[in-house]
Amino acid sequence: MCDADRVSTPTPQTSGTDRTVAVAWAVAAVVVALAAAFIAWLSVGGGGGGQQSSAPSTSAGADTTPAPGQDDVGEDGAGQDGAGQQGSTPTDGGSASEPPPADPGAAEQTPPPEVAQMMLDLQRRDPQDPMAVGDVDAPVVMIEYADYRCPYCARFHLEIRPELLPLVEDGTLRIEFRDFVIFDETSQLAAVAGRAAAEQDRLQEFQSAVFALSTDGHGEYGQQEILEIAEEVGVPDLAEFEADLSDPELVAAVEADGEEARTIGVSSTPTFLINTQVLQGAYPAERMVEIIEEQRQAASEQS
Repeated sequence: MCDADRVSTPTPQTSGTDRTVAVAWAVAAVVVALAAAFIAWLSVGGGGGGQQSSAPSTSAGADTTPAPGQDDVGEDGAGQDGAGQQGSTPTDGGSASEPPPADPGAAEQTPPPEVAQMMLDLQRRDPQDPMAVGDVDAPVVMIEYADYRCPYCARFHLEIRPELLPLVEDGTLRIEFRDFVIFDETSQLAAVAGRAAAEQDRLQEFQSAVFALSTDGHGEYGQQEILEIAEEVGVPDLAEFEADLSDPELVAAVEADGEEARTIGVSSTPTFLINTQVLQGAYPAERMVEIIEEQRQAASEQS
């Protein structure tokens, strides 16, 4: 985890491959230390006030259930929405049902101290991370695990996230986006494309356009539609963007994020780690702002 002193120190330029390898090793070291305690904590219901019951999970030992603001990963890897209805797979027509409004009924969980510290260690605070916004030394970091075809993730990005951006701008909050592909090929394509857009400084515009396709269900699109979106949002070099859709480094980065999520027991989207607070599902912006402020105050008291 970077602090203010380390951020202010110039670092030598490294290749994309070197950065990818370094991040992969760092992630591996952290998740190995974190996984056992975090999964064990989630498996007994965490510390939250949200309703929980038995549900399939992607990690052995974890047993969490998404409330009505989440898409869940089922036993076969296909998405399952928080209301218990099966989400779309790569071969079906997708679900056309509209997700419920952002709902504070999703699981809200506060871990014991030892797990809280390991959650803080998951924060990358990498000044070269193209998937993050906000100061690297912000007192609060929100890690977001999301799938581009998840309607609840779309609701967060289009309606809730904009209300959090003033906290990013004033230095309070940093948001680190992590890909957690739960709807297979189409979601994988979108995730890699998001990173290709980020390489050309068009991540936010691209994310908004793609998430807009999933507001009323799990969006369906292919590579041609993705290329058209890239052009619409002003990606400067479309040829490079198209080539990046099969870039092994970008593919590996997406897979590394997903593996991190599965290793620590995340089984639904969206899932947020706000410093030491876990939120699973869609929340109103007002509640997220309250939690961010609580975490800012806690960080200030500990510094």
